Amino acid sequence: MIRYYCFMSTAAISKQMVVREIVTLVPAAADIMLEYGLHCFSCSVGGVETLEEGCHMHGMDEDTIDALVEDINDAIGTAPKRPQTITITSDAARAIGDIAQKENRVGEILIVTVDEQGGFCLEFQETPLQGDIDFSCTEGPEVRIFASVLTLGRIGGATIDMRDGRFKLDLPDEDGCCGGDKDGCGCS
Repeated sequence: MIRYYCFMSTAAISKQMVVREIVTLVPAAADIMLEYGLHCFSCSVGGVETLEEGCHMHGMDEDTIDALVEDINDAIGTAPKRPQTITITSDAARAIGDIAQKENRVGEILIVTVDEQGGFCLEFQETPLQGDIDFSCTEGPEVRIFASVLTLGRIGGATIDMRDGRFKLDLPDEDGCCGGDKDGCGCS
C-alpha cells in the first residue's frame, strides 16, 4: 500500500453543479442555502437540478446567485483541512483490475464521484477531468484513481479497500487513523 500526497490550492463549486453534489462536497452549503431561503438540499429535485436552476425557480437574480456561490466557496476555505491523499490497498487494486478486465475497461481510469444519493462511488472513465489528482498502488500501478480537490476536501486521507467482497471507503477519524482500523492503516 502506498500513499501519494498532492497539494492544490483551489477548489470551487459553481452554479452549474447539482445541488446534492454541492451539499455532499461542502456540508456547510446546506446552512448557507437556508440563509438564502433555499431548501433545495432536502428537496428531491435537488438531486437533479443545478444550483442555478434551483435559484431561478425561487426567483433569485444573477447577483444573488453569484453571492450565494461566493458564500459557499468561502465555506470551503474555512472547513477543516483534510490530507490531499487517497490510499488504495493492494486488495482493492487487484479487485478493480479484475472488474476492468471483466467489463473490457482495461486502460481506463476510475474517478471518485458523488452518486445521486449523495454518497461517493467509483466510476470508470477514459480520461480524468482537468485538475483531478492521480492515485495508484505500487502493487497494481495500472489501476489509477482520480479525485477532485473538492472530493478530497471531504474524503481526503481515506483508504479504499476490498473486504468481505465489497469495496470499503475508510475515512480517517479525528485522530487521523483510517476508519478506526489501527492495524489496517499503520497508526499506533
